[in-house]
Amino acid sequence: MTKQNFSFPVFAKTATALSILAAISQASYAADNGEAKQLRVVVTATTTEMTEAESLTSVSVIDKETIEKQQPQEITELLAGQPGIDIVTNGGYGKSTSIYTRGSNSTGTKLLIDGVPIQSHSLGSSSWQYLPMAQVERIEIVRGPKSSLYGSSAAGGVVQVFLPEAGQENKANVSLGGGSFNTKQADASVSGSSGNASYLLSVGSFDTDGAQVKEQAGDMGYSNDNVLARFGYDFESGAYAKAFIMRAEGESDYTTSSNSLRSNDYVNQVIALTGGVDITEDWQSEIQIRESRDDYDVLNDQGAPTGTYYNSQSQGVRWDNTLWLDNHEFVVGAEHIKDEFDGSYSKERTSNSVFAQSFSQFGRASVQLNIRADHYDEYDTQTTGGIALGYQLDDIYTARVSGRTSFTAPTFNSMNAENWGYTLANEIRPETSETFEVGMRADYLHGYWDAAVYQADYDDLIAWDYPTVGNIDKARVRGLELAAGTDIEQWSFAVAATILDTQNQSEGANKGNRLVRRAHKSARIDVDRQFENASLGFTVASYGERYDDAENQSLLPGYGLLNLRASYDFAQDWNAKLTVKNAMDKAYQTAEGYSNPGRGVFLTVNYSAF
Repeated sequence: MTKQNFSFPVFAKTATALSILAAISQASYAADNGEAKQLRVVVTATTTEMTEAESLTSVSVIDKETIEKQQPQEITELLAGQPGIDIVTNGGYGKSTSIYTRGSNSTGTKLLIDGVPIQSHSLGSSSWQYLPMAQVERIEIVRGPKSSLYGSSAAGGVVQVFLPEAGQENKANVSLGGGSFNTKQADASVSGSSGNASYLLSVGSFDTDGAQVKEQAGDMGYSNDNVLARFGYDFESGAYAKAFIMRAEGESDYTTSSNSLRSNDYVNQVIALTGGVDITEDWQSEIQIRESRDDYDVLNDQGAPTGTYYNSQSQGVRWDNTLWLDNHEFVVGAEHIKDEFDGSYSKERTSNSVFAQSFSQFGRASVQLNIRADHYDEYDTQTTGGIALGYQLDDIYTARVSGRTSFTAPTFNSMNAENWGYTLANEIRPETSETFEVGMRADYLHGYWDAAVYQADYDDLIAWDYPTVGNIDKARVRGLELAAGTDIEQWSFAVAATILDTQNQSEGANKGNRLVRRAHKSARIDVDRQFENASLGFTVASYGERYDDAENQSLLPGYGLLNLRASYDFAQDWNAKLTVKNAMDKAYQTAEGYSNPGRGVFLTVNYSAF
């Protein structure tokens, strides 16, 4: 086994994050003056609006202000180092990206875009790399199993991306930018309302020559052209209807195992029509009809189609009903999903699901119960559930404990592994897990902190280890997560730290080994200083070492990245932002053989009208 080389910088940054967390707690407590706390509301954890403490779940929120400050070009910049989040990329700028939440497989993190799930049904994971950041307004990260609300692919957690809403006030924004790697970006949006109707139209374009991903392979370019259209209408009766479409398309270059240049000509698209009505004062009903697409054609080095393509499509209907009775809230609903894939093989499957959730408050104590049944046409009904208990110790501290189960349906690729030169080690079964968690949260006037410890036990975790693919009988994940944030006068601080212990517990040569591509430690620090018409800030995100193979022979060293940012309002309605990504020009890999971009400097000028 390869000897582990511990990365002192990663340990140092983790210790620094913990020190800052303690300081934030003391500073936030000292800054409280009896004013009302401004608690953040989340919806992904329960599908209804609750504060982070009330949700009895480990939640992280990346709000609009944070996104505007950091000017991310890819979602990985926002997710890197967040509690429980691990990221693996085959290079930067539109290259294959996997998100591992709390040690689950990459198929165990569900991506929702305004409530619409989107993923590749061949791979089972989402194309995170194609998400246009100009269209992202808010992100909620829910850590821990949520299959009892969202079905398959939520074993580790759920990341929900919220798009800009249609506004009541007339607004227009234009943004132009560029920088390193011959990067060019342009975005424009307009929104407003007329009577009971509201609208938003946003278009954007991102293009870069990219950086070298593999040795002697040259730069790997990427482009993303995107559009978002949204419409809403509020009826006098209190009913509402809203619809949106978001589409991103472009090309992303890469190299094959034989170093041949290829390009993915991709399309990512989500469409949804949602209607809601208050049936009674205590009963609200909502139905959503939706469709998502994750398609791409493979082009050769001349830009001509090779005849290889991968088209995923999902159509669904979800019906949610929320009822209130004294101190009790109930959510009951049903969902129908049809998934289709067409490429080197064709496959489809349907699922029908029912689910229920209750939330009850008894003085300072609260209880949340969940249950869901998913019936697929390929295998037995999967039933998942959970119970969470919370207790508000005082006006600041809330303790929570929970136990939840989850499942992840096999990917179409794993069920057709022979197409990729693999041999099936067994008839592929759904992954299942049980997770137990204990947490504590403190909410101050000017800040918060949250801590959680958990253990997840997986059965039948699906693993690809050439030349076979099959289920790992048992795997165990243990973790500790810490997060804190505060705003004190003109300063804002946020820190996060994660310690993760993964273990393959199946009999065989790999028993006791760590699971592939999960870093043992991670940390993140965000600091910003606001001036009268300017701001300065930085982010440090660090990851410890990880193994790139099931045998634990290929060790990838840990790394730390520093991003710098500055913003200046140089005239009325005008703003300029300067960012320096990977300011220390760190060379690092999260997948063996695939390098990520070095230092990049970017300038963006923004204009807002009305």
